[in-house]
Amino acid sequence: MKKFYCALIFAAMFIFFSQVHPIVLFDGDDWNVISDARTGLPKWGGWNPIKILPETFFPICGYFSAYVVNPIVGDYLTAFTFTAALILSAFVTVYVFLFVLFAEKVLNLDKLAAKFFGIIFLLLHFAIFLKHNTQNNPYLFCTTDADCYFNYVLPNLLNAALILFAARVDVTKNFFGNMTRASATLFLAIYLGIFSNIFSSCTLAIFIFVELIGRVERRKFKLGKFFVDNKTFFMIIFFWLISLLFEANGGRAGSIVHEENFFVTLFQTAATTLQSLLFDNHASALIIFSAITTLFIFRQARELWRVIKNFWLCLPLWMIYIILVAARVDEAYALRPDVQFGFFFFVFVIFAAALSFWIKKFPRAAFILPILCFALFTWIFSGKRTLCPSTYNHVPEKICMEVSRHIIDQIIAADKAGLEEVVVTVPKGDDELDNWPHPLYMGENISRTLHVHGIISRRLKVKILPNVTLNKRFNLP
Repeated sequence: MKKFYCALIFAAMFIFFSQVHPIVLFDGDDWNVISDARTGLPKWGGWNPIKILPETFFPICGYFSAYVVNPIVGDYLTAFTFTAALILSAFVTVYVFLFVLFAEKVLNLDKLAAKFFGIIFLLLHFAIFLKHNTQNNPYLFCTTDADCYFNYVLPNLLNAALILFAARVDVTKNFFGNMTRASATLFLAIYLGIFSNIFSSCTLAIFIFVELIGRVERRKFKLGKFFVDNKTFFMIIFFWLISLLFEANGGRAGSIVHEENFFVTLFQTAATTLQSLLFDNHASALIIFSAITTLFIFRQARELWRVIKNFWLCLPLWMIYIILVAARVDEAYALRPDVQFGFFFFVFVIFAAALSFWIKKFPRAAFILPILCFALFTWIFSGKRTLCPSTYNHVPEKICMEVSRHIIDQIIAADKAGLEEVVVTVPKGDDELDNWPHPLYMGENISRTLHVHGIISRRLKVKILPNVTLNKRFNLP
């Protein structure tokens, strides 16, 4: 039954990320990182010192799509879309499956109810930002391009999945005493989670910190014994702090730090972030319901209270951290759905815990779960509202594919003609950003990518030439 459930989740997500809102190669970052694999170790002073997960998985996705999927489907761009959808769908499936196990063991739900909770949990990721009769609504799995799927969405899913695992399994009790398949897999997952993205890894670090605080026993507290008993959690916090130190001394961090008065920026960032998190979506309704229910849980369900209070404590700590980081670099980061993921993850878990209280208190109320799943699904995919494409400026994915095909066809034709260099026409972009999303410096990157992926026989010198007539041809602004 669990295999069928996971297969259903995976199939639904694969259809979504390959057909409904496919992941496509389009802008300059996509063509750069997909073939520029890094060493799987943090690099002091590098441009992105700690982004090991995104900057290894994205190139792996590129090579797999080029040499395994492309020969099967016969189209390079489509092969990438299928491969990226495959990877993302697998991450989402594991994420939801771990939530179902969390609901069974920690929330004490029966197997059927836990599966319905898993569906509700997944659908909330698509529903939280929806507004009536509007286009291009964001959701928690959307981002700005294919590159950001690996930079933000995958790290979000991995770190949240690790939290769901740690909340269910006590990894401090000899879990890493011996090398086993489970311990090795978890160790690698923690490593990739920490060294992925500082906006994503903070969710895991905050949860572990709150767990540590909750384990302090005032009357029997001995620092040495406490450290030994919880050394796994302390090591996670330690390496997370190391990752912050690496990132603070990286090239990207140095290039985007604000020069304005930090405290003025901090106040502005706090105001806009709180507005976005609490009032520009449906989270307030879930929070109010959960807060009222928590009062009953505190009085009547002490075991559930010990669980839900930790997630409540994570919320303000997460907001403080994100506000401080965004105020230091750019407040716009705190408004991105793929950065806000951690906040809503905690909200969804709290909501699930609150809902489970009433389901257990009134068992017949469980009959509302399939109705709630159905209502959420039909509400999300109503024709009165649409979800936004994960592309620059919300350009429709079909147009992105057409533009990318126009670009690579010119390079392939030049390679077949035996040319050493080629002028490639691209749509006119943003003058302030060097013709973004197809910057003038993109030529070398796309030539390298097509060559290492076996699409062209050698690297060509590619000059990018913006052509405004292409904007009309492809219906671009």
